[in-house]
Amino acid sequence: MFRFDQTFRDEFRNNWIYLLIGFAALFFGFSAPAYALPFLYPEVIKEFGWTREQATLLASAKYFTGAIACLVVGRLLDVIGVWIALLGSITIGAIACIAFLWVNDLTTYYVIGIMLGVAGPCAIVSVFVLVARTFHASQGTATGVALLGTGLGGVVMPVVTEALMSHFGWRYAMALLSLGIWLIALPLLVYGLLRLRIGEEAVAEAEAKQAPVGVLVHLGRLAKGRDFWLMSIAFFVITIVDQAFTQHQVLMLNDAGISTEMAALAIGAIGLLSMPGRIVAGGVLDKSSSRGLAVLYINFALAALFALMLGNVILLVAFIVVRAMAHASAMIDGPVIARHTFGTRHLGVLLGLFTATANLGSATGPWLMGRMYDATSSYNLALYLFVGLVAVSAVLIWLVRPVVWQGEKASAVAQGASQ
Repeated sequence: MFRFDQTFRDEFRNNWIYLLIGFAALFFGFSAPAYALPFLYPEVIKEFGWTREQATLLASAKYFTGAIACLVVGRLLDVIGVWIALLGSITIGAIACIAFLWVNDLTTYYVIGIMLGVAGPCAIVSVFVLVARTFHASQGTATGVALLGTGLGGVVMPVVTEALMSHFGWRYAMALLSLGIWLIALPLLVYGLLRLRIGEEAVAEAEAKQAPVGVLVHLGRLAKGRDFWLMSIAFFVITIVDQAFTQHQVLMLNDAGISTEMAALAIGAIGLLSMPGRIVAGGVLDKSSSRGLAVLYINFALAALFALMLGNVILLVAFIVVRAMAHASAMIDGPVIARHTFGTRHLGVLLGLFTATANLGSATGPWLMGRMYDATSSYNLALYLFVGLVAVSAVLIWLVRPVVWQGEKASAVAQGASQ
């Protein structure tokens, strides 16, 4: 399942500092607001009398904005570099968390969602590009390590958020979640900006040696092939399911008779299991690329089926396990399969496009699930729909041809045979 040869080990030994900074940026800058939102919805519903559709539309505003922002930041990453893009994006996220202090109506609430939409997805794209440009033989595993920041966030943030909301109320709780950004993530990124830019310059020099091709011409060529569209549709559809679960999971667990405190522990368990899940998923993609990802996607269908019976303790545990593995694979899929299929040329723009596509799915999922619940007073119909959507995504990603990864694998085999 795993690759652990000398090249793999050398990459980790020489570039671990990039993973540390990426981890911190994702833990504090992405995870803090992302995992807090499901605990926010019951509070605003109770205080303002909003419907589930209105409350969870914050996530749709966030991800729809993120889709647009990713297109911009993808190009900026190729021009201004990862460090500045990361500094800007997570600073906006910190300001958005503080802005919850002044929420009294839906307009202000959704404006904050727009700010979070600029911050979170752009931070993710920036870290993906940082890892893809720094790691090659071990990109899948390295991406999984960086994404441990979101995994640990999934463990810590639900418990911390629930405790802060219990003691300080939801407004001050959201503001306090920004402290990690100000005190830890931003100083580390400043260090990266000042001390680690040589790595980015080396990448720029290597890419400059390739035959020059304009970004629009390059993307136009990719868009003429089937793999670009297979990946775009698969990522869009799978994130509909992923974010519908993420944003509604507290409400779903409450409906099953599970208290908010116990829901926080269950969601924390999902985050805990997703941490090794990211490493496992990364190893699977390093070893078997798109076909391994198609198999990993099956966990989403299992999660939807188990979610129909969360009141059963055994099925609740099963849901936690498969949901953790599913979420881990959804976080790691785009950057790895994109490089496996298309290489690193104009990678910032390419990952921006795929992340934008995924964000459109993320914007659709929470709204769709909320709408279907309000129409039927149950999540069951949405869960059955999600099983079918997962099947579509798995088939599409199975058909993708990761030609760059196949070429690198063949070269490694040939080199080993000649030694």
